[in-house]
Amino acid sequence: MTAMIARKTAVSTVNRRHFLVGMAAGAGLTCGFSLLPELTGTAGEALAAGNFSPTVWYTIDGGGLVTVHVTKAEMGQHVGTALAQAVAEELEADWKDMRVDYPDPSPALGLMITGGSWSINWTFDTLSRAGVAGRIAFIDAGAAAMGVPAGECTAANSRVTHKKSGKSVTYAALVSSGKLDRTFSEDDLKKLKLKSPKQYKLVGNPHVKALDIPAKTNGTAKYGLDMFVPGIVYAKIARPPVRIGAKPNTVDDTEAKKVAGYIQYVSMPDPTGTATAYVIAIAENYPAARAAAEALKIDWDLGPNKDVSSDAILQHAKELVANPDAGGPFWSVGNADQALPSAPIKHQAEYTTPLAIHAQLEPMNCVAFERDGTWHIYSGTQFQTLAVPTVAAAAGVKPEQVLVHQVYLGGGFGRRLDPDAMIPAVLASKAIGRPVKLIYDRQGRRRA
Repeated sequence: MTAMIARKTAVSTVNRRHFLVGMAAGAGLTCGFSLLPELTGTAGEALAAGNFSPTVWYTIDGGGLVTVHVTKAEMGQHVGTALAQAVAEELEADWKDMRVDYPDPSPALGLMITGGSWSINWTFDTLSRAGVAGRIAFIDAGAAAMGVPAGECTAANSRVTHKKSGKSVTYAALVSSGKLDRTFSEDDLKKLKLKSPKQYKLVGNPHVKALDIPAKTNGTAKYGLDMFVPGIVYAKIARPPVRIGAKPNTVDDTEAKKVAGYIQYVSMPDPTGTATAYVIAIAENYPAARAAAEALKIDWDLGPNKDVSSDAILQHAKELVANPDAGGPFWSVGNADQALPSAPIKHQAEYTTPLAIHAQLEPMNCVAFERDGTWHIYSGTQFQTLAVPTVAAAAGVKPEQVLVHQVYLGGGFGRRLDPDAMIPAVLASKAIGRPVKLIYDRQGRRRA
């Protein structure tokens, strides 16, 4: 499912959106929004013919396992568990049957960004309605299978039950039967009745176990730093004192050649404008790459920002605030200019906030390589939708030639909204023709 989502795009001439709940032989039940302009026949026929849009929210296989496709980044906040609860609650699925995956970004999936505490309030309603639609489809199919009225059936714990006769059938059996066949338009979805919070059994229940805890505690969870591919080499950026405007005049790697494992350095401009230029040390292992980067002797042309410092930035900010035509208060309540002259007690003070370091536990990193015309990126990102075109611009390819494989994030705090680690990794890999793992070091956070 993840691979399918990553490689397909939405139909460009979209006139209608349908919500599909159907069965494809051997494929399981798939629920989500279709971006097909028109749909004829049954949902089952559409799926069986391969015409179902990849913008799906969850899939149920013949064994009854429900996999929710989470388009948000998992960085310790258990967003996958929360969104799976939204689906399971309305689907009436047994929690033990729930799974999550994190699909590669695709235009068909829409905006993929995680930040600002938006994940739940942006997607809870959509996923809840997807769950209701699935439950209705199961009840209809279950009633038909048991030969009883659908209005007399209920669903719970991944099973449809007809209380009067005592008959019941599992979701797994219904999926395996291949007889699920139901379509919902977007207008239909809007009319579906959701549970009230008082009816919730999973959402908000502190005893529901997070789905990602086993993987995170037994070492099977994959983060960017955990990714390895054959032939991989390691990269470390030799940073100039300033990022924007700095260009290397000359690079001397005489001392770097004395580092065991050092291969070479690469130097190139940044076509995305995220930085001006890079000098990157390449080695067989990360300690060697880091030592070699430190050993490189670089004559930098620091450009127009050579005299910029934190103090200079603060002074510039003060000048902007003092000039009513250039700056002003970020937040203002009432009329201070009018009230202050007549205030009986006055207090004058200056408060400043320094530049903050978003020091997540896992340093910024990226594994990048090209295979058969497609660039593969393994890097935890909070903004997949931005990462794809940025990588494409760095590699000089089309966005559809880029796959950003989402992995777990070792902390985010907004720092991973910027795909800046992907750019030098791609440039280095392109320059040497080998897979590259680039890592920012912890000591260099303030400058890396």
